[in-house]
Amino acid sequence: MTTEPTGLFQGLAPLLANRTVILTVSANGTGQVTLNVIPKKVKDDESDALTTALCITASPEELDRDLPAQLREFTKVHAKAACNIQRVKDELAAAEKAEREAADEKRAKKAKAKTVPPAPAPAKPQATLGLFDQSEADAEDATADIGGRDEHVSVATCRSSDYPD
Repeated sequence: MTTEPTGLFQGLAPLLANRTVILTVSANGTGQVTLNVIPKKVKDDESDALTTALCITASPEELDRDLPAQLREFTKVHAKAACNIQRVKDELAAAEKAEREAADEKRAKKAKAKTVPPAPAPAKPQATLGLFDQSEADAEDATADIGGRDEHVSVATCRSSDYPD
């Protein structure tokens, strides 16, 4: 069976294990004392909730009697808050990682689907026709409309070899 801490420093010991704590004590003119317990940040990006001060104003007798219980409660709440904040940070980090991985997977699938198809084979080069040359399609018989009637016209093909030098 463990006993509850009964003194000021026994109540603060769990909190002091992880961080520095500043204590300020002042008396006002009415016989009361104000005690401030101010936890300092461990890291710059740490939540401000973990540095919330405990401020108690009471008579010296009330502080002697009730302060250890107040410190135990403050330490428990502080430890629980630190644990909760860390768990939330871990969950957010895991969610961000899963989201990044899903986005990377989506980009990879998109890139895979966008593969460039092979270029078509180049067309056969066409022979260049001279001034009097005709293509094979033109060399066939052609039909002409002459004076409103259709007549069949033969087209002759001339080659440069047909002419003397």
